[in-house]
Amino acid sequence: MSKTLLVNKLINKYKTNNPFEICDALDYIVLQVSLIGVRGFYQYYDNSNIIYINLNLPEQVKKFVCAHELGHALMHKDVNAIYLDTRTFLKTSIYERQANIFAINLILPDDNFIEEYKNCTISQAARCLNVSEELLEYRINEIKGFK
Repeated sequence: MSKTLLVNKLINKYKTNNPFEICDALDYIVLQVSLIGVRGFYQYYDNSNIIYINLNLPEQVKKFVCAHELGHALMHKDVNAIYLDTRTFLKTSIYERQANIFAINLILPDDNFIEEYKNCTISQAARCLNVSEELLEYRINEIKGFK
């Protein structure tokens, strides 16, 4: 299932694009804790889906991190990326890219933001939305492709 289709199904089912509300509806545990050097991570432990978010992040960044980790939970549940990163030579960047695309589609599910930021550069809009320029450009191009 494509990331866009998965996001649309979640939004339609739970009537929100707020990742915290979706996690709550799915009975996922979201913990805001002090983390050093990471914004967040996902763990499947003892039949529980747990998302850890660095409590020192701005609220908008926490929302993106939650969406990113939710993407991992839904698409990569059986992948221990921390193990792969630290114990093998496998590249985990594909999983990170997939989770980022999932997150940007969830955070910006339609084109309403385009009108709001029409007088801004990509760089300015990305800073306001607390997303990378690359992800914002990806999302804008994806939306344009559907019109």
